[in-house]
Amino acid sequence: MITSTSDANTVEPDYDRLSEIKAFDESKAGVKGLVDAGISKIPRMFIEPPDIHGKSSSFDGRIPTLDLDGIDRDATRRNRVSNEIKDASKRRGFFQVVNHGIPLSILDEMLNGALFYTRDPSKPVTYYSNYHLYTSPAANWRESLSCLMAPIPPDSEKLPAPCRDIMMKYSDQVMCLGYTLFELLSEALGLHKNHLRDMGCADGLSTMCHYYPKCPEPELTMGTTKHADFDFLTILLQDQTGGLQILHGEQWVDVPPIPGALLVNVGDLLQARRVLPNNAGPRVLVACFFSTSYQLDSKLYGPIKELLSEDNPPKCRETMVRDYASYFASKGLNVEPDYDRLSEIKAFDESKAGVKGLVDAGISKIPRMFIEPPDIHGKGSSFDGRIPTLDLDGIDRDATRRKRVSNEIKDASERWGFFQVVNHGIPLNILDEMLNGALFYTRDPSKPVTYYSNYHLYTSPAANWRDSLSCFMAPIPPDSEKLPAPCRDIMMKYFDQVICLGYTLFELLSEALGLHKNHLRDMGCADGLSTVCHYYPKCPEPELTMGITKHADFDFLIILLQDQTGGLQILHGEQWVDVPPIPGALLVNVGDLLQLISNDEFKSIEHRVLANNKAPRVSVACFFFLHSSTKLYGPIKELVSQENPPKYRETTVKDFLQHFKLKGLDGSSKLSHLRL
Repeated sequence: MITSTSDANTVEPDYDRLSEIKAFDESKAGVKGLVDAGISKIPRMFIEPPDIHGKSSSFDGRIPTLDLDGIDRDATRRNRVSNEIKDASKRRGFFQVVNHGIPLSILDEMLNGALFYTRDPSKPVTYYSNYHLYTSPAANWRESLSCLMAPIPPDSEKLPAPCRDIMMKYSDQVMCLGYTLFELLSEALGLHKNHLRDMGCADGLSTMCHYYPKCPEPELTMGTTKHADFDFLTILLQDQTGGLQILHGEQWVDVPPIPGALLVNVGDLLQARRVLPNNAGPRVLVACFFSTSYQLDSKLYGPIKELLSEDNPPKCRETMVRDYASYFASKGLNVEPDYDRLSEIKAFDESKAGVKGLVDAGISKIPRMFIEPPDIHGKGSSFDGRIPTLDLDGIDRDATRRKRVSNEIKDASERWGFFQVVNHGIPLNILDEMLNGALFYTRDPSKPVTYYSNYHLYTSPAANWRDSLSCFMAPIPPDSEKLPAPCRDIMMKYFDQVICLGYTLFELLSEALGLHKNHLRDMGCADGLSTVCHYYPKCPEPELTMGITKHADFDFLIILLQDQTGGLQILHGEQWVDVPPIPGALLVNVGDLLQLISNDEFKSIEHRVLANNKAPRVSVACFFFLHSSTKLYGPIKELVSQENPPKYRETTVKDFLQHFKLKGLDGSSKLSHLRL
């Protein structure tokens, strides 16, 4: 049920925001559907804090409008325009361009086409109302269509019919204009005109069409919240409705549309912008973003060397566009003016002390960056669920017993996605030594073993209460001399044993699927092994944070060694089930890739780890996958039929891992984008 209220300050303990968002999302009608239904008050989920619009200002700020006419014929004029662009980019971060070479008829047709795009979610063009619908403090009053237009344009036949032809025409024209602007920007920086293009700044193009319906209560919400664009350059086409504002100094400045003009803004130069809703009529806007983030590119970007000197040192560290895009996507349009989260995260990260360092310092309250939403732990449950524990003793000597264990694994993998194994062949003293070794791993970042606190530290909504060590153990094990001394010998011993156990489990899983015992191994499922050792310090406020947020593992199979502290829970149905440790047992769970190739026969289940204030917890997780593999994986052919068709499209481990890294531990399924 979608509720409506105009009192944003009223506390309503019975208000279920998630249910309201879900009802809105599942209706698939979008904001326009609310308007078409004749609402007179906006739903509460759209209501922003009372001061979101800020105070009005009499400041007469005007965005520079630059005329590109003649820049290819007159060197003097080109130099003047280059200087104007330099000035506008430094002072405002925004400018409008006229005589840009794109016919007015194409601009008009593009705006008209964007009004009628399809709402069919099965199309390659993405339609949604609010990208950060479930995570933003308040929903924005708009809906959007987005697609990638370069470097590989979509099949035109798969684009929405009303704007199919014009999207292709317009994007071609925008690419040409983008090349010209990057040349002028390069020249404005005193560089060769091709410098920015040669860096790859114009390699990718994404288009986003926003539709802002008429709003009955525009004073309570926003069309788009204050934000800056993460890309290199944005070219914006807007209709004549108005509503766009940019933040110049501390004042919001209107950007009145100019017929035939395009608005250009430099990405992420700390130049914020927003869009106000209105109750006069709908508004249409088409934004084209130049970036490389849409490719699996590992190129590092940092301050251009030619622009640096002793007097002008680097002000930012290097990053990959895909990593920065991931940070932008997870952070969303979330503005908290009194809390500088990034500074707090940076200070924590640069201390290199980790969560254990906070505990050793004697803190009594956890930093804000670790605090989760109030309902993160969910309601308690009396459900007495127990993870199946399977005994592997005798499976190599007794065919009948092996068959029974294979069936037990099949049942556990289908129903739970998790099971524990005992009599697995790894001596208890090796398990104990591995846990003790993991307690004392090095914090020296120069070592080949990676130590970090929170892999997604800069992108997750809240940091988790843990420190971690990770390394790849197969197919090429690390030089043992370069491993941390306290756990050097035991790591090599333990992982040799785990690989053998993994081979056995893949054989049993193959047999459970009715396949030859070597089927999964022959597919390469056991070719790589990565390990992550987690250390969860004692937490002074465990009710406010998590050891690990709800997530599912992306790989084929995981073997988990945990101490006796407890805290691991799995989501069975809609209930969180404790997984009490069993001395000498190892926990096994199905990963996303095994669910994919088994065509949902086996289930990858979400799980989490609770923080506690009683004792630190140690776990060692071993993940079977080959991270660099470009082999295509899809549902196993022997498992599909006319009655049981493939449920997923094929992917490579490399691409799926990249998707997992970009999404982070956001609690959502990483398989959904592959489902047919």
